[in-house]
Amino acid sequence: MKQIVKLPFMRLWLIFLLVGILLVGGFGCSDLQDLEPNTLDSAGTLVKQPDQETWNSTILITRDGRPVARIWAAYLASFNKEHKTVLKDSVAADFFNAAGQHASRLTAKEGTLFQKVERFVARGNVVVISDSGVVLRTEELRWDKHQQKIVSDLPVTFTTKTDTLMGDRFISDPDLTHFEIYNARGVTRRLVPLEKKKTP
Repeated sequence: MKQIVKLPFMRLWLIFLLVGILLVGGFGCSDLQDLEPNTLDSAGTLVKQPDQETWNSTILITRDGRPVARIWAAYLASFNKEHKTVLKDSVAADFFNAAGQHASRLTAKEGTLFQKVERFVARGNVVVISDSGVVLRTEELRWDKHQQKIVSDLPVTFTTKTDTLMGDRFISDPDLTHFEIYNARGVTRRLVPLEKKKTP
């Protein structure tokens, strides 16, 4: 008699256990499915979604009605709360001098524009070419609207028509004419006159 009573109880307990497992598993799956595909990065960390996304777009930055920078990217993601725009998949920026004339062009893999402080940071194979033909290469560079300076705190290569300089830090105006390069070393292709020794 006791065995007849225990069997249904055990079956009922097993049914409740199986239903509980299915419900928990079902809720877990639905939570993951509700997440958009790009809310998890490669490490599985939750990533904040942008407030706005655009493709092949240009941002124009002006000062007193004159352009100081024009930044283009294949992909832009804006985050309103953080006051920043992330630029990816190829970035190009044109810089202008105080008179509004074109000074140089930058290309990079990606970058970030911080709207509140009006600063742009470019990263990944950064190349700046001035209209005079001077070339700057580095892995990260920042441009500040208020100071009108481009700065790199990483190793740089600076190439002119006659010189190739390398340094550990670089500061310059956008047209690469007035610059500071720290711990500079390099080579020159200038012709240096040599004094001839007088024969007795």
